[in-house]
This record gives sequence, structure tokens and C-alpha cells, in this order.
Amino acid sequence: MTNEIIKKIDWTPKWDGGAPMPQVFSNGHRVFLIYMVANWDEESIKEFKSLDSEEGNEEYLALVEFNGHTFRFGIANDEVFQGLPYYKQGLEWAHIIENSKWIEEIKQIHKVHPYYNELRWTKLNHYLLLFKDEILEVIGTGYSIEIFRTSYNRMGQEVIRRMSPSASAHL
Repeated sequence: MTNEIIKKIDWTPKWDGGAPMPQVFSNGHRVFLIYMVANWDEESIKEFKSLDSEEGNEEYLALVEFNGHTFRFGIANDEVFQGLPYYKQGLEWAHIIENSKWIEEIKQIHKVHPYYNELRWTKLNHYLLLFKDEILEVIGTGYSIEIFRTSYNRMGQEVIRRMSPSASAHL
């Protein structure tokens, strides 16, 4: 296998560099990420949806839905990013890792399945997002981002609604 290659993604909107407060949800089919949008990123928050919130502590929050369910969250903070195997390739906000060892590892596990299909694995991407105090890695075929003006509590309720079996049939 060839070496892993880090490719930067033009990710919009950027998260708050000081306190992005990322939260991750998964239901075994999709991974959802909520984070606080950087308040200096005015261009990316011109269009947003509003979710009524009774708490009164509304923020601009991004909701990312990954088409995939395998993820790792936590791992390291910005004080130890230089210990990551990708560090020398240059790390910023968001990346895709080509020739991913993690995808290859999972692929090897699945090869014993009687209906294993090699083509399924060619569509997967390994996403790497660097927050101040956490790293999120997701394996999936893509993602979408929506921006909301709401509270974390209300945004969490929206994610749970979207994860329910009846909601996914209507999306």
C-alpha cells in the first residue's frame, strides 16, 4: 500500500477556533456533527435556518451530516497535533486522507463476508477535521452542511429527529 496523502478540503463554514464545542451523534447509518460557527466568518452565515429555542442562548451552529457511520472522536488536542502521522504534510481545518490505512484495515475485516464487493470501497473517503480540543475522523461517501441559528439543546433535538427511522424515510 502506498503512503497516506493529506488533501485539504475547502470547508465552509469554519468553526470557532477557540471554542468550537463539537458534538457528534451516530445511529449506525449516519454521523452528525454540530459545531459553533466562527463569528468572524460572516460570509458563510448569510444564509441560515432558524430553529425556535426557548433557552434564549442561540448561536450560529453548523450541522454536518456524513454519509457513513464509522467514526473516531477525541483522539488529541491542538497541543499534540505534531504527534499525528500526517503532521509533516501540513494540517489545517479539514482534510481527506487518500490511501487511508484506516479504510484498508476495515476493508480487510470485511473481505470475509460472502457478499464482499470491492467496488463499495472505492467510493469511501476518510475525512479528518481538527478542532481545538478534539479530532473527528469519519469514513463515508460524502457530507452536507446546514447552518442554523439556535441553541445546542434544540440542535441536538433536531439531530435525534433526523436519526429516527421515520424521519430518514422522509428526508
